[in-house]
Amino acid sequence: MAHDDGAYMDTLTTLQNEIATFLRTFETIQEELRLGAVAESQAQLVAAVGDTFRRFDSTFAPLTPPAAMKDLHERLCSAISELGKSCNLFMTKPSQEWTLAFLYSRKAFCRGLYQLYELRDQLPIVAAHFLQPGSHAPVPTARPASGGAPTGFIQRERNDERSEYTLYIPEDYSPERPLPLIVALHGGHGQGSEYVWTWLRPARSNRYAILAPKSLGNTWDMTVPSRDTRSVMRMFDEVTREYSIDRARVYLSGLSDGGIFTYILGLEQSQLFRGLAPVAGALHLAVDQMLREGRGKDTPIFVVHGVHDFIFPVTFTRQTCNLLKQIGYNVTYEELPDWGHAFPYSINERMVLPWFESLPAKQTSDSPRG
Repeated sequence: MAHDDGAYMDTLTTLQNEIATFLRTFETIQEELRLGAVAESQAQLVAAVGDTFRRFDSTFAPLTPPAAMKDLHERLCSAISELGKSCNLFMTKPSQEWTLAFLYSRKAFCRGLYQLYELRDQLPIVAAHFLQPGSHAPVPTARPASGGAPTGFIQRERNDERSEYTLYIPEDYSPERPLPLIVALHGGHGQGSEYVWTWLRPARSNRYAILAPKSLGNTWDMTVPSRDTRSVMRMFDEVTREYSIDRARVYLSGLSDGGIFTYILGLEQSQLFRGLAPVAGALHLAVDQMLREGRGKDTPIFVVHGVHDFIFPVTFTRQTCNLLKQIGYNVTYEELPDWGHAFPYSINERMVLPWFESLPAKQTSDSPRG
C-alpha cells in the first residue's frame, strides 16, 4: 500500500498514542485483577483499546514506510503483533483455563515490551511509558562511560552455579557513579524477565539497577539454607564484579511467593540488604529459627498487603506484622483496602521505592556470606 511520508508519520503518531493507552490500561488491569471479576477487567480493556489491533492489522501494517523507516516499521509491527496476541489471550472467555491464558498473555505482553523498549529512541510517545512523569531518560554519553560493560536489559542464561536472571543497568551508567540495586523476586511460576517490568519505570527514572532472578524451580526453595539463596548470591557476586554497585544501597523486594522468599533471603543475608519489602507475601515457618536468633533485626521491613488478597489472607499478614514488632523487628505495614493479589506496578512506584529511598545508607563493614 503506497503512502506519502507525511501521512505515514501522522498515522505513526496516532498509533503511538493508541499503544501508549493500551500499555497504561493493561498495566492497571494487571495490578487490579481479581479472578472473580475477569469479565469486568475485559470490558475495561475493550473500552480503552477498542479496535486498535484490528485497525493496526488492516491499516498500518500494510503501509509502505519512508525508506529510512523500513526497519522501524518491521520491528514495530512485530512488537505490536505481540501486544495484540497478549490482548486476545486476555480476552479468553473466563473459565478454569483462563489463568493459563493469562500466563501466555503476560509472556506475549513482555515480549512486546522488550521490542518496544529497543525502539524507544524512535518512538517518543511510547518512550514516555518507560519513565515516570517529569523524569529524564538515562542517555549514554557520546564517549561510552560504562567501561565496556553492557547497559539496558541484559539476559543471563542458567549455568551450573545459579539460575538465569535479568539485569537492568541504566543506560548512562558510569563506574565512577555506583548504582543502588533492587533485587526483585517474581511470584510462583513466574519469571524474572517478566517481573522486572514492574520495576523498570521507577528504577530507570531514579537510576537504580535491577537484578531480577529466576527461581531454580517453579517457585522459590522455602528452606534454610535455601538453594535459591546460594543461586541469588552467585548472581549478586557476578553483578558486583562487573558493575559498580553501591553496597550501602542494596534492597530486596518480592511479590507473592517472592514475598515469602524476601523474608527467607533477607534474613539469611541480612547484612547485605538495606531494606526488605515483601509484597502480598507471607511469613514461612522456615524463618522460625532465624527469628529466634534475632537475625536481621537491624534491617527495616516494609510489608504491603491487600485486604482482598485471595492467596494469602490479610488477617495472617496483620498477625505476622504484630508478631515481628513484638519481638523487636523494625516493621512498617501498609494495608491496601482496594487491592487483591496481582502485579504491583504502581505499588512499587508509589510506595516501595519511596520507602527504600527514605532509608539512610547502610553501614557496610560486613561482607556478604556466600
